[in-house]
Amino acid sequence: MKSKFAAVCSAALLGVAAASAPAFAGTMSWNFLSLAGNPAQPGVSLMSTSYTFTQGSMSLTANSMMRSGSGWAMGTEDLYAKNGGSVSEDGLGLMGDPSGDHEIFYPNGIELTGFSGHISGVMIGSLQGSATNGESWAVYGSNDGTTWTQLGSGMGGSTEDFTASSLLSYSDLIITDPVSTPYLNSNDIVLMGVTTTSVPEPGTLALFGAGLLGCALLISRRRRIRQD
Repeated sequence: MKSKFAAVCSAALLGVAAASAPAFAGTMSWNFLSLAGNPAQPGVSLMSTSYTFTQGSMSLTANSMMRSGSGWAMGTEDLYAKNGGSVSEDGLGLMGDPSGDHEIFYPNGIELTGFSGHISGVMIGSLQGSATNGESWAVYGSNDGTTWTQLGSGMGGSTEDFTASSLLSYSDLIITDPVSTPYLNSNDIVLMGVTTTSVPEPGTLALFGAGLLGCALLISRRRRIRQD
């Protein structure tokens, strides 16, 4: 009887967990060139300053941004899905790049927002040159869209997989070329992709907790009945 009761409780809790599966989905990779339809070389304009990518029930929005004083404002350059012919040259960029490469160029950036959970990794490409004389990148985070904190920066190396724990503290990110000084007459980068990490939503945690509490109350009631 005890084993049957335990099985019933386990089945109920598994049902709750299954119903809330998206909230416990773990990690998901977002390859922006593939999600944009993997256009032929050299790529294609997404015809908008804002574009929402979807995978199943998950979504993530990219916005063209431009520096405005010490902050950021919506940019005027359309997003561009660049197919550079190699992994390090494929991803999201911007129209209007003076170099003609359709990449992220100073003083512009790409904001990522509207995602479930948190972004735990950012992959940046087209970083020709070295760590002392190359194309540069920076990542900023915000929770209100007004106050931005620099989370990391670097230079050169072809690609950068930025996975700092500080990423998990912010609901909005901006990936940008932080300086106007050119490298070999060009200083621009491409946003290749990100990794999102899902976290349990408060409602899901409450539902799961209610299931545990219900099983505990049933066990306690059965014990009292046996004692009486």
